[in-house]
Amino acid sequence: MRIRYTILLIALALLSACGIKRDNPLDPTYNSSIVKPGDVGGLQHTVLGTTTPYVILEWISNNNYNTDGYYVYRSLGYNSFYAVVDTVLHVEGTPLQSYTHSSANDPSVAPGDYWYRVSAYKDYEEGRLEGRLSDKHFVRIPGK
Repeated sequence: MRIRYTILLIALALLSACGIKRDNPLDPTYNSSIVKPGDVGGLQHTVLGTTTPYVILEWISNNNYNTDGYYVYRSLGYNSFYAVVDTVLHVEGTPLQSYTHSSANDPSVAPGDYWYRVSAYKDYEEGRLEGRLSDKHFVRIPGK
């Protein structure tokens, strides 16, 4: 008898957990006033400088309706951890957005191989909603 009650209690707990109301104010599925940030595409780069190297990243500008800014990520490997390098505010009316990652203000910009990604974000009163990360983009900074 005790086993039946135990099984019944476990079954009730599992079934009631499925009915939990998930209340995320930034969930575009359940809140029609939330617009998902646009995907970032067309990521390309230019590497300049020898003693003070810097990387200029450019990507296709998103619509002002769904993007307030961008996160720029960098990694040391294709499948490694991507850390946020900086944020870039969206500039309305420009076909390309850009970011310059320079060794003048970041000593980690040194000769070597890196991977960059960019994602868009949209700010709301409840917080910031980030979109999908762009495709991985390889950058080689040549040695001296």
